[in-house]
Order: sequence, then C-alpha cells, then structure tokens
Amino acid sequence: MQNSNLVPTENDYISFMKIKDSIQAKLIDFTTLCKLYNVKNLYAFGSATTDQFDENSSDIDLLIEIEENDPLERGEKLLAIWDKLEEFFQRKVDLLTQSSLKNPILRKNIDATKILIYDGKRQEVSL
Repeated sequence: MQNSNLVPTENDYISFMKIKDSIQAKLIDFTTLCKLYNVKNLYAFGSATTDQFDENSSDIDLLIEIEENDPLERGEKLLAIWDKLEEFFQRKVDLLTQSSLKNPILRKNIDATKILIYDGKRQEVSL
C-alpha cells in the first residue's frame, strides 16, 4: 500500500478486484482445489493487494496453511498446490507458509497487506 498509514486506497481495491474476479470466474474450481489440498487458510499479500500490481507482469504472493501433520505429505501437498495455483491464475505464484517466515520485518509487511481469500474452516472463498 502506498501510504504510510497502511490504509487501503482505491487503487489497492482495484488491484485486488482483478484477483477476486479470477477466482469468482472459476469459483467451483478454486474451492475444489483448496479442499483437495486441505487448505486451512489462503491469503493474498504484497503487490496483489496494492496498487503496485501489474496485470501484465506481476506475480501473485500467497500465504498458505495446510492441514497436514505428516511433514513429507505436507511438503508434497505444498509443491502440488503451488503448481495448481500457477495454472489457475495463469501467472507465477510465490507461495509462503507461516512457518517459513523467519524475518520479523517481512512478517510485519505481509500482515499489513494480507487479505484472506480462502477460509478452510468454513470451506469457502472469503471475498
């Protein structure tokens, strides 16, 4: 977000609407994908939620949590859904997990811009 108060601007809203439109156009496919890979929460963050998003060149930054206790299974699911999300959005996806965020400054920046797009508890898109 452009301003120092981290208050969403109209341009931020327009940028996020492009992602929302992609999901809404294929809502059943997106929901099925999230359920198939036991997604607990999926957030968009970074340029995808700000006016820095470029429809032609930006990737999509996502923060994901998966319901899987077995580390090997969890890793396999993360790699598989990463590919599927890139296919779904037809662009590069940077996929992070909460446990991979070691840098407190990065974590703070992500928390400041993240928007919940899938709520696994309710098993629905949260847009």
